[in-house]
Amino acid sequence: MVFRDIVRRMLCMSDAAWYIFIRCIQLSCVMLFCSFLLLLSCGGSMMQRAQYMTAMALYEGPQGLLLGGLILSVFAEELQSRRR
Repeated sequence: MVFRDIVRRMLCMSDAAWYIFIRCIQLSCVMLFCSFLLLLSCGGSMMQRAQYMTAMALYEGPQGLLLGGLILSVFAEELQSRRR
């Protein structure tokens, strides 16, 4: 029941909120893919420390990006609902 209400609320988001939400998900996926490719290229070894640390930063970054995108999406939704 609660899940259905959450999905219904999400589907009624404004265009600006959807844009922020979708772009954050896309950017997170690209960052995770780049992290995966970097880890494959260095073989997971610590011999190439700079490349390994870059891959780990790209791996950990999407969590904060998604949280920030979610907050911005909520702000955009609230601004749109107040203008109506």
